[in-house]
Amino acid sequence: MIIDAHVHLHPTEEVGKMVVEMIGMPYYSYGTPDDYLNDMKSAGIDRAVMVSFAPDNQLKNNNFWTVAITRPGRNRLAKYPMLIPFISVSPTMKGRTMIEELEHKYKWGMKGLKFHPVAQEFAPDDERMWPVYEWMIKHDLPITAHSGFNVDGKSMFGEPERWIPVLEEFSDLKLILAHMGGGSWDMSIEIADKFPQVMFDTAIAISYINSPTTLDDEAAVDLIRTIGSDRILFGSDYPWINPRKDIERINGLNISDNDKKLILGENAERLFNLK
Repeated sequence: MIIDAHVHLHPTEEVGKMVVEMIGMPYYSYGTPDDYLNDMKSAGIDRAVMVSFAPDNQLKNNNFWTVAITRPGRNRLAKYPMLIPFISVSPTMKGRTMIEELEHKYKWGMKGLKFHPVAQEFAPDDERMWPVYEWMIKHDLPITAHSGFNVDGKSMFGEPERWIPVLEEFSDLKLILAHMGGGSWDMSIEIADKFPQVMFDTAIAISYINSPTTLDDEAAVDLIRTIGSDRILFGSDYPWINPRKDIERINGLNISDNDKKLILGENAERLFNLK
């Protein structure tokens, strides 16, 4: 089984075009669910995690769409049952509180949270988030968090070390640091060593593209062996990335076939209880 643990999708081509062009970096697709479904088939991907987030004024609508397309209705099957919905919350969101939003979307089948501290402009160690971490532990659900530099070169709030006070306070929190630390490789190693529950995804960090936070083959293999292949999840960062080419890159690394199986699917299958 191959599981893509880091996918951004958009409800329409128009919305996708607006988002990817606003980000201002090269992109592969506009990222509609049907676009990705075709790419899943091409790449041999079985399941994928929608790591959704949005500005505060669009956050609840985006959360609703994310869970709505992945759950069955009273008289219909789920439209995209192969997608695993992660929603987002923010300490500055209006209307429902963060916990109220979690409770509401949990009933609709949300399977985890996605934070982008840089884009959403709040720090992981902001104590307003403490009730959220407590809620996530109670419901045994994971958080995927952007880590490291953003596409605009900013890293404020994205530094992996901002999670250290959180992990010290909440030792049972299931955390996935996206981009394997996004350039902060030494800090990722330190966190991996100190907090064995933390996982990492490969989005951009181990990819066919050439970005400032993409590891070359030797460095990628060293980081995999240092952190441990049993703690790394394949993530493409679609629609900016063609997932098939990232899978080819991982399969081409000088690591064992078992390491590749763990990274490409078995770790995610275990973490997301998909067996």
